[in-house]
Amino acid sequence: MPKQVSTEDTKIKTARSKTCPTLSKKSELKYSVGVDAAKATYLRVNSNDGGGFFSGEWLAWKDIKLAIDEAEPVTSICLRPLFKGKSVNTSGFLLAVLFTEGLLEPLPKKVRHFKATGKPLTAAKAAPRKTPAKKAPSKARKS
Repeated sequence: MPKQVSTEDTKIKTARSKTCPTLSKKSELKYSVGVDAAKATYLRVNSNDGGGFFSGEWLAWKDIKLAIDEAEPVTSICLRPLFKGKSVNTSGFLLAVLFTEGLLEPLPKKVRHFKATGKPLTAAKAAPRKTPAKKAPSKARKS
């Protein structure tokens, strides 16, 4: 079983925060990606506007990756050991976050069944999109 990391054991700095819908699309989650001094990556759910209970502890990416790499298909059940003794909602919320991050892709014809994409979780912020500059409307000359 992976060792659970707390902010008391390791100082984790939030690198970025985002929002995503739950898998049921009934509420929205806020989550953070963080790093420690050794540059290890962590993930945690910060809030749920739907009111369901969850655990807000940091989880090491290496432990999450191990859990999803060993599971086929990936479901919330395979993530539950990461939250032993915590709310069962948290594993489903984590699944929604991993999907949003592009780390999981849905299996065809299976609801809430996924497979790992093999992509790593990174703490880097996404580069801002450069939108083309809009041209000012040309003023027609009156003759």
